[in-house]
Amino acid sequence: MNLDIHTGLGARFKLQVRKAGTDEITNESAWSENIVLDSGLARMSVGDWYDRCCVGSGNSTPKAGQVALDNFIASTTTKQTTSSFIEITTKPYHYGVRITWRFGIGVAAGNISELGIGWGNNNLWDRALVKDTGGNPTTITVLSDEYLDVISEIRVYPKDTITGAFDLLDKFGALKSTHSFTGMPCIESITATARKISLERLVITNGGMVGVSQTPSGSQIGIVKNEGGLVEHSHPTPTSLKAVCKLDLSVGIGEHRSFLLGMFGPFLLGQPAYQFEITPPITKTNMQEMTYTVTGSWGRYEPS
Repeated sequence: MNLDIHTGLGARFKLQVRKAGTDEITNESAWSENIVLDSGLARMSVGDWYDRCCVGSGNSTPKAGQVALDNFIASTTTKQTTSSFIEITTKPYHYGVRITWRFGIGVAAGNISELGIGWGNNNLWDRALVKDTGGNPTTITVLSDEYLDVISEIRVYPKDTITGAFDLLDKFGALKSTHSFTGMPCIESITATARKISLERLVITNGGMVGVSQTPSGSQIGIVKNEGGLVEHSHPTPTSLKAVCKLDLSVGIGEHRSFLLGMFGPFLLGQPAYQFEITPPITKTNMQEMTYTVTGSWGRYEPS
């Protein structure tokens, strides 16, 4: 069985300037959508991809091939607040982390017109221009006795519906049966911790899918974790992954009807990110070994 999944990523920003010694906001921008950079997407198969926010005074239109700001002014690694959020009431479904980055008094003094987050001052995951309420590029001035907060939302957009079919083959490559599948996200909670995108576990259940905020009904009959060689994990390209999950004779005995995939983890998920239901179900005995292959990719979220 092979499952192929694509996930979208995006972010937005808002700036707030405050006078030293008070909480008074002296200047504030509107929310600004960003562009996720090619280098940022590729970094997500390597390791942690954001530990700082950078601001600058450049004003060129953000382009995917950029790696840094036009005119760097300052950066900060101070996360004043961090929280997670989930939107599964209306589409597009998404989840992510909201971070307030704080630049101390006078650190970001100047005329701020661009910003981004990344893992180095010249290694950005994304870049955006500061916008006014009309969506036009603008400049926010920070004085020497003021500090700057940058509120960022990093968003993950799992594909809301996945369908497909596959052939179940024996070890000689002969056809045993043909199956279809449907899939959807499974999002219950997240912890705002950045990490390398990988497949952490495959959980097999004998019940059907229930909904986006719930795991499938029924009982777990097998779990394969990215430990002890049970999952062969690789990144065929900088923005894709492949995981081969092996079930030996003693694992997953029973009816394989639904699966949970603990994967695409830009953040640590409380539950797997995707779930699938197979029609008709597959029954595995203690005389059989099975292999499931999962492939996935990620890129910029493009509104439909």
